[in-house]
Amino acid sequence: MQKMTHRLTTELRRLAFEHHDHCVSCNYKFKEADTSHLGYSQNDKPLYVCDHCSAQLKETAVRHYFMPRPYEVPDPSSKLWRYMDFTKYAALLSSGALYFARADCFEDTFEGAKGLRRNKARWDEHYLQFFREAIKNPPEGHECELSKSEIEEQAQKLLRDLESGGELQRKRTFVSCWHESEHESEAMWRLYSSFIDNAVAIRTSYQSLYTALGRNPSINIGRIEYIDMKRNYAGVNDAFWRKRKSFEHEREVRAIFSDFECQKTGKLTPCDLNVLIEEVFVSPRAPSWFVALVNDINDKYSIKVKVSPSELVEEPFF
Repeated sequence: MQKMTHRLTTELRRLAFEHHDHCVSCNYKFKEADTSHLGYSQNDKPLYVCDHCSAQLKETAVRHYFMPRPYEVPDPSSKLWRYMDFTKYAALLSSGALYFARADCFEDTFEGAKGLRRNKARWDEHYLQFFREAIKNPPEGHECELSKSEIEEQAQKLLRDLESGGELQRKRTFVSCWHESEHESEAMWRLYSSFIDNAVAIRTSYQSLYTALGRNPSINIGRIEYIDMKRNYAGVNDAFWRKRKSFEHEREVRAIFSDFECQKTGKLTPCDLNVLIEEVFVSPRAPSWFVALVNDINDKYSIKVKVSPSELVEEPFF
């Protein structure tokens, strides 16, 4: 078996990210616990392959224990919306960057939560038992020589580390939230614009968002899954991709990355706005001159995009 070189170029990381579920050579669909191989062919072409195709690698950069993504990736053409006040829209254009908020600063105090506090005892016992068994049954070639009390002490420490790691991860995780829908949403206008007379909605797509962020393999983009936390938990790797059922109306797609250095409550991430913004809609309660104002600021920052009145102002007949 080749020694891993850990030479991970952006091109190789991007290939593995975009083809996460499949071997790029034979299209084999990976299953959990399979090994995926990242490396380079004889002509130094990046490859992301299965065990069967790993012989094609002249160089193995790294091997991974394959795990399915903790989120569902939308279709490339899925429509995504971001509703905001005009001042935030102006700030977006001025900075040329998308704002990602730190997870522990969200109004929803359950952001990144694994479950309800009153159900934590069951969670703790599950992981304590898992840690006990892992300590008692080390990898082949090693023996456990710890006493029962030492095993318990180590298991309890691992549980404490797991909990403190969850709290710390909230301060390392940065999120940009979008609403997935084929149509404009009256409810989203009211929920996400503090002054609805002076608000806009950006419409993009999954592919445009991914491309505008530079096809960055460090930024994950996927759908939130809404769960009943009275009966279920979010897994260790799932917490930022699970929310309570009471938020289901949001139909959220989010972009997430981790930053271990940033201490700020949010982070501006460079973004190609002419790729990101496919169309801008103005609030259904905006005055008639507001479309001209949005067009003016778009011209100022060389944003070539259609600005449309809200679809909700169409007149009915009876």
